[in-house]
Amino acid sequence: MPVTLAPATSRRRFLAQSAAAVCFGWSSRFLGAQSTAGAGDVWALFSDTHIDADPLAVSRGVTMTANLRSCVAEVLSRTERPSGLILSGDCAHLKGMKADYQTLKPLLQPLVEAKLPVHLLMGNHDDRVAVTEVLDRPTSPAVPSRFVSVQETPHANWFLLDSLDKVNATPGVLGAEQLAWLGKELDARPDKPAVIVVHHNILLQEVKTDALMDSAALLEVLRPRKQVKACIYGHTHRWSITQDETGLHFINLPPVAYVFKQEFPNGWVLATLRPDAIQLELRALDANHPQHGEIKTLKWRV
Repeated sequence: MPVTLAPATSRRRFLAQSAAAVCFGWSSRFLGAQSTAGAGDVWALFSDTHIDADPLAVSRGVTMTANLRSCVAEVLSRTERPSGLILSGDCAHLKGMKADYQTLKPLLQPLVEAKLPVHLLMGNHDDRVAVTEVLDRPTSPAVPSRFVSVQETPHANWFLLDSLDKVNATPGVLGAEQLAWLGKELDARPDKPAVIVVHHNILLQEVKTDALMDSAALLEVLRPRKQVKACIYGHTHRWSITQDETGLHFINLPPVAYVFKQEFPNGWVLATLRPDAIQLELRALDANHPQHGEIKTLKWRV
């Protein structure tokens, strides 16, 4: 995967429709129905939930489970519910403990019961072994020891990557094998916009030791392939949007959990895919935050 929640009754159909995906299935009482894999243009984007084994745990003045519960409730309260949800990593608090994911599971259950597919990426505070102990083990991974998938929708394809290198160590790495897989999968889908989702922030020029260490190699894959329109990531706990000289958009999601600087919003983003653009609406947890409800429309490069 990423960890994709899909119903036991439609698991075979889901795998057939998402040939590139490696999925984990929860037991049927935790799973919702997914009528069409990746169908629809409206998606909820979450990042950095940092759920602790203790549901009352507080970090930087924030109760993480309360924040996630609020964001999930808002997604479900919308008149037009999203077609699915992508959580771009750091699902767990610090060390990706098995108990962290056991606390996370029921927090996501309302989404599953509402029949929304949920895709969980791995961040540097996650642990692949622990998450597979709480869920099921992967079958036929597209990239050995990594959780990756392609989710196809009418207006764009989501490419979900795995940048976890070492648990509870800040830097991230994709690795040559995953980059080769990504290039191959992009080349197999040249005619539809591609949106990349990964946990670690992508460096355009500067070199930092707390980001995606093979950013340059990733950009060598993405920039020449003009169907790639945007890269979405979390990790920095800072909502921002930039664009490079090739027209590629870089979208840094806000955290569901805590921020590192109080002036930044936490919350989630509602993404609407269009043939020529993506529309992003910030849903801040603090409705009085000056950026709450702001809408940005990013036109695709040609």
